[in-house]
Amino acid sequence: MIKKIKILHLEDTPTDAELIGIELKRSALLFDRLVVDNKADYLNALGQYEPDIILCDHSLPQFDSIEAFELLKQSDLNVPFILITATISEEFAVDIMKNGAADYLLKDRTQRLPSAITNALEKFRTEAERKRFLAETIANESLLKEAENIADIGSLDIDLQTQYAKWSPGLYRILGLDSSVVRPSLETF
Repeated sequence: MIKKIKILHLEDTPTDAELIGIELKRSALLFDRLVVDNKADYLNALGQYEPDIILCDHSLPQFDSIEAFELLKQSDLNVPFILITATISEEFAVDIMKNGAADYLLKDRTQRLPSAITNALEKFRTEAERKRFLAETIANESLLKEAENIADIGSLDIDLQTQYAKWSPGLYRILGLDSSVVRPSLETF
């Protein structure tokens, strides 16, 4: 079963929100969309609606995309943030992307929105998998070190083609060598 994408759309101009809605309906995306137009509703939606992605206008009365993005980063959510605005400088667009926004679109070029959403969600999914894999690898490495200490054993890994060698701390300990002095290699072993 294909999961519906939960879109939180922060937009204060009803006609712009409707145009974005029309562009989304033209796409093949399966989605639910919640449109909010102020900070209080946005904060409530971050906690209650739990969106998969956020679309955000830049300029809202007494609230803007920079503050909206900061509030997202302070929340427990880790979802893509796409800026959709009428006009911004190229410098601003680069800055918000450097700060972690997934993408930005100009309101007069929204035909790219469905692919921007798909790409942002895929990028976040891939990054989450990478982080999960890295955390598992670190945990496994930690368990291996603990087991080596308890069993007083060591391990080594040598790639015979590249001659790259890696020794565990336990192997250094068993061989009585200092890891800061001796470089691991097949010859040294």
